[in-house]
Amino acid sequence: MSIKEWLVPSVTVVFAAGICFASLESAAQDVQEIDKRVEVLESKSGNQEIVDIKIEGVEKRLDKMEDIMAKMLEVQQQQAINQAKICSATNADCD
Repeated sequence: MSIKEWLVPSVTVVFAAGICFASLESAAQDVQEIDKRVEVLESKSGNQEIVDIKIEGVEKRLDKMEDIMAKMLEVQQQQAINQAKICSATNADCD
């Protein structure tokens, strides 16, 4: 066999191997970029979950405060009624 018969297939195999390697490298870089994007999205998602949990806690505390304020208002109203009854029963000037 002559050199040309060996050279042409050898060069073809080298080019094919180079193209395959370049394709694999490109795919590996794409996978790394996608991994980075997924990590960023997961991080944002995790942060959003933390914010949602904090908001839920704040909402619960606000609900409790509203309940306490409503009870305080009821107590004050009852005290005003009682004071008015006392003033009326004793004929006192309670302005």
